[in-house]
Amino acid sequence: MTHIPDHELLMDADGELAGELASAVRAHVVGCAACRHRRGEILEALGMAAETHLEQELPPIDGARTLLEAGLRPPKRQRYFALAALAAAACLVVIQFLPERAHGMTPRAALTPGAVREVSTAAMCATGAEDDRPAIPHEVAVEVFRKYGIHDPQPRAFEVDYLIPPDLGGAGDVRNLWPQPYNEGTWNARVKDALEDRLRTMVCAGTLPLDVAQKDMAEDWIGAYRKYFHTRNPLPDHVAFVKDRPWE
Repeated sequence: MTHIPDHELLMDADGELAGELASAVRAHVVGCAACRHRRGEILEALGMAAETHLEQELPPIDGARTLLEAGLRPPKRQRYFALAALAAAACLVVIQFLPERAHGMTPRAALTPGAVREVSTAAMCATGAEDDRPAIPHEVAVEVFRKYGIHDPQPRAFEVDYLIPPDLGGAGDVRNLWPQPYNEGTWNARVKDALEDRLRTMVCAGTLPLDVAQKDMAEDWIGAYRKYFHTRNPLPDHVAFVKDRPWE
């Protein structure tokens, strides 16, 4: 499958696309999980760079900022590539200086695609959420950390989390697990736990099909949070949300 290049994803987000190209890009992103995920990665990297002021360490970005502040709007095509360069530089800085944070917020699809077990909505909702969530064996947790290149995880820094939680039919399979920061960062395990509770409530109330909840969680849990809570950023109540214990 051919995917949308980064500069076109940025152009669309900036409102610079029009006509048939805009329609084609948006239709592709709706149907392509990889492009939705890539768009989210780019925007998230830019947001993280802004939050931590990492952009001050990037001279090329300073040059672009000076140009814009001077009111010298470059032609659209130049602006597209300036934005693409900014995104690429921010991604590199985030990955270089915050590797566990960058990799931990969202699971890598190649390592954690998600997995579900055979369970009906009625059977799932007849049990408590806690009853559906078995403890993860220590040796399995160690394997998950190893796969993600984390060789000395600090106690209470991570939750070895289910991408699709068991109380939404997720399987206790290593393909459904990844080490997510417990407290660090904007999109940490506490925020995801709040989303899990919201989706289970909706599924058991009959307002959301179970397979849709599972698909949304597996493809882009941050996008799902924004979709179901109608917000760009985590709600204040969810920053300290407590559901699952961190890994120790």
